[in-house]
Amino acid sequence: MNIIHKNNGWKKGEAIAPIEVEKYLKLSDKTVKKVLSQLVEQKMLIPASGVIRVRSYRLGDQVKHLI
Repeated sequence: MNIIHKNNGWKKGEAIAPIEVEKYLKLSDKTVKKVLSQLVEQKMLIPASGVIRVRSYRLGDQVKHLI
C-alpha cells in the first residue's frame, strides 16, 4: 500500500507491508489481511511482492490517477 506519512518514514510510491498497516492503524492482522485483500480485488492495491503469500502492496493504477 502506499500510505504516505513522513513521520513513519513512508514515501510516495513505496510498497508497504501488512504489519506496517497493523501498527499504524492499530488493527488485528486478520482484519488488515481481509481489508487489503478486498482492496486488491477492487484494483485499488496491487501485490508488490509474493505470489501465493503477498508480503507487500502498492497502489493500483486507478488510485494513482487520483493522487
